[in-house]
Amino acid sequence: MSIFTTPVPIDSRRVAVDSTESLADHRGARPVAIDPTELLARISESGLRGYGGAFFPVARKWQTAIDAGGRGIVVANGAESEPASAKDASLLQLRPHLVLDGLNAAAQATGSVQGIVWLHRGAAHSRVAVERAIVERRAAGVVDIPVRIVEGPDRYLSGESSAIVRALSGGPALPQSRSVPAATSGVDDRPTLVHNVETLARVSLATAGHDPSRTRLLTVTTTSGQSVIEAQLDDTLGPLVSALGGDAQAVLMGGYGGTWRRWDDVATRTVGEVEKLTSAGIVIALPRSTCGIAVTAQIVQYLADSSARQCGPCLFGLDELAEVMSRVAGGRARRTDVTRLQRISATVSGRGACHHPDGALRMLGSALDVFAADLPAHRRRSRCARRHDIAVPGVEAA
Repeated sequence: MSIFTTPVPIDSRRVAVDSTESLADHRGARPVAIDPTELLARISESGLRGYGGAFFPVARKWQTAIDAGGRGIVVANGAESEPASAKDASLLQLRPHLVLDGLNAAAQATGSVQGIVWLHRGAAHSRVAVERAIVERRAAGVVDIPVRIVEGPDRYLSGESSAIVRALSGGPALPQSRSVPAATSGVDDRPTLVHNVETLARVSLATAGHDPSRTRLLTVTTTSGQSVIEAQLDDTLGPLVSALGGDAQAVLMGGYGGTWRRWDDVATRTVGEVEKLTSAGIVIALPRSTCGIAVTAQIVQYLADSSARQCGPCLFGLDELAEVMSRVAGGRARRTDVTRLQRISATVSGRGACHHPDGALRMLGSALDVFAADLPAHRRRSRCARRHDIAVPGVEAA
């Protein structure tokens, strides 16, 4: 059973260009009837992991909530923090009943009594689709747990799970260090399951007897635009990207906190082999004509601007990295700049209050490796012949 049978084009407003599935069509294709205990066993047997990027085993998270006494909350996290991701928006806009079925199935399996769909402010198309789906389900007499939609700030870190729990408990939507998992004590000290909406969509597939882990949703960005595709784990990455207009020298896998890879190193690998590299299902193909150093500088600046600014590594370390990378990208690199980047990275690594700085360092470190041959063209009195005027999604070109 497929979630999307064909690639879903995404426009500049992060709107999926396709029609929304009705409840009748959804139920006709995916009957849902399963005992909660059987569902937990099925999820455990399938090895389903979270699709928000952490890949934490779903069954283990559910068992933690059950052991905490149930009566908790299930959060469908549809606030895609990564500007280069659109799979969650596509699911909510085109297959909202698949997500809502998964949310309710997770609630039944864990004894949870409340559901929340967490979105960024401004995600109007996703919100309208979910609201209409909820109304349609009520009109059809579907018995669901109470579900409400909550919007958080439209910024990079407000889709992080600890930031969601903190915001729903009345605090700011910023990450926090937690010694106790949210599944044990989350929103207002209640057991809280925070699941990416793709995870919940796959829970819904499991309730209908399908293998929830045999495919992967990918948001692929190429020079031709952005599309969401459902790929088999044994599909080869190269043909998938090329079919969408990709002519790549390198790919950024896993989003802005991910890793750069040389295209020749990953084009022949399968989706399953690079699944963890893609993290939340993001593949950005860098054209051969575009400067990877310039694009990396844009992203580092974006990540510095998007930090929670709660600790020194974010407040000072990322800003300093952005300053140096801006100079390098602008062709004003000093002899000591690479050494300086390495020194700052060593100072910041592993010392942030959250993992945001580590993601930035991972992306930057991989860029310095993949685009090492381009660095000499960025020294003083040198000139890089590649294009510098291409912006990655959500980031303005310098």
